[in-house]
Amino acid sequence: MTKQDYIHIYERDLQRLITEMEAYGQQEEIWLTAPGISNTAGHLTQHLIGNLRTFVCLPMGGFPYERDREAEFKAVRFTYEALLKELYALKADVKTSIEKLEDLDAAYPIEVKEVYEGQTNDFMLCHLLAHLAYHTGQINYHRRLLTK
Repeated sequence: MTKQDYIHIYERDLQRLITEMEAYGQQEEIWLTAPGISNTAGHLTQHLIGNLRTFVCLPMGGFPYERDREAEFKAVRFTYEALLKELYALKADVKTSIEKLEDLDAAYPIEVKEVYEGQTNDFMLCHLLAHLAYHTGQINYHRRLLTK
C-alpha cells in the first residue's frame, strides 16, 4: 500500500470508531460492562488511543507520548467529551505521522518483539490497522448489547 492508502484507511477506520462512540444513547454507557464482557467501550477506546499514539504518532510523527497501558484498562482517564476530542486529535496526528514517513519499507524504529522481528513501517501500519478494526468491532458489539 502507499502512504495515501494508509491515510485513507486510518481516517476511515478512526471515523468509524468515533461514530461508534457517538452512537451510545447515554454517555455513561461507554463505561458499563455486561456479563461475559470484561472491557468497556471507554477502556477499549483509551487502549486504542494509547496504542496508536505509542506505535504511530510517537515513532513516525515525533508526537511526544508516555503510555500507561495498565491505566488504559483500569482507569477512567477521559470524560466522554474529552475522549471524543482526543479521538479527533488522534485522527489528525495519525495522518500527519504517516505523511512524515519517508520510506514505508524502512525498518520500524522501535523493536516490538511480540509482533514480528524485523518489522517495517509498512508491516506495523498494517498490523495496527487490524488491531484498530478488531477493537472497533468489539465496541460495536458492546454498544448494541447495552443500548436499546
